[in-house]
Amino acid sequence: MKDNSNKQMEPVRILESAEDMEYLALTVQRILGESCAVVQSWEAESINPGQLNFTTSGIYRIHGAAAAGEALRQWSFILKIIKPDSSEKEDVSYHNYWKREAEIFTSGILDHLPRRVVAPNCYAVQNRLNNTIALWMEDVAGYSERTHVWQLDDWSWVAECLGEFHGAYLTETELPQHDWICPAWLKSWVRGCRQYSPEIIEPCLERSGDDPAKGKERYPELESNIHDQAYFIWRWFTKFSKQMDELLVSLERLPRVLSHQDLGQGNIFLPAERDHETLLTLIDWQFMSISGIGEELGKLYGVNASLGHIAEKDVISAKEKLFERYIYGLRTAGWPGDERIARYGYCVGVAARSMWEVPQWLKWVEELRSSSNQNHELFSKIAARTQIISIQMDMAAEAAALANTIFVAEK
Repeated sequence: MKDNSNKQMEPVRILESAEDMEYLALTVQRILGESCAVVQSWEAESINPGQLNFTTSGIYRIHGAAAAGEALRQWSFILKIIKPDSSEKEDVSYHNYWKREAEIFTSGILDHLPRRVVAPNCYAVQNRLNNTIALWMEDVAGYSERTHVWQLDDWSWVAECLGEFHGAYLTETELPQHDWICPAWLKSWVRGCRQYSPEIIEPCLERSGDDPAKGKERYPELESNIHDQAYFIWRWFTKFSKQMDELLVSLERLPRVLSHQDLGQGNIFLPAERDHETLLTLIDWQFMSISGIGEELGKLYGVNASLGHIAEKDVISAKEKLFERYIYGLRTAGWPGDERIARYGYCVGVAARSMWEVPQWLKWVEELRSSSNQNHELFSKIAARTQIISIQMDMAAEAAALANTIFVAEK
């Protein structure tokens, strides 16, 4: 579940106060490295990528020209405006604590990330009178070209960089100590899923009364009755949900690493050309957490598979390929530990995504059952998500098997 709102937000008034203009002038001077640069013109354009996080009012690219000596120079930067929301987002331990990204930039923690990961510069953090906070940040949008689907090699490279980044915290880099870094991101996220996900109801079985041929008449590509399949998944999910709290507690026993925890494609800037020294640029650190080894790899794989950013033909092979490259990155950083520990974090991270995706899937199935007309778009969504849920179920079973060896061996 991404913490999104379907509400239309009120338009944000951009750069109207005298203080805003002072921040604009200062930011442009820092970008150009010219303390005497004078802004001549500027424009703002919204770059909001679909729905926004509850705590984000707007994201804008501000660009224009400034006089620096005798030259007229072009510049651009990103302005992100964050805002308070519900009371839970005032809690520094909550996965979506509203001030976290402002705290991160103010602390300078992103200026000294280890190994292969870097973040955009932040030129200023502005506390506004209307109780919002403006983040004046480097524009890295031109750094790479992002398309809807990346190749498997691209995702594998990201996983390797992530492994090397995490490995640094296991071997050479001290974990940061701040109360506003989320201490247990996945636990908090699951709590949010339980609060906001669609209501779970027991699916109807076609064999209990409906015509069992009805579904195949409308969707002949169905190999089995989709409603019976929904009942099977519902039964599995009901049982797995009861085990979830214990699984989340078990993650606290894994070696700890600093994690981004929002590695959807939109927050990853992929270099067109790369080698073993190329850096991975990540934006939007709102979900920063201290997490268990392997846990964030589950987020990287799970969210991008579900959103279709990993090609459907690659989803199965990507599950293992990304883990292999993640382990390679950990080894490159010098981590000598048991890879089953990382595998456990990975499996739990993927399986836990079912807490949002299964309720949503069941809702889609019910909509399909209730529809009087063919809805092939909805059916395609259901079919794609079915594959993802099957993977989540398999990885939940694998996590259970791993727990019997890893944690027993610890005793």
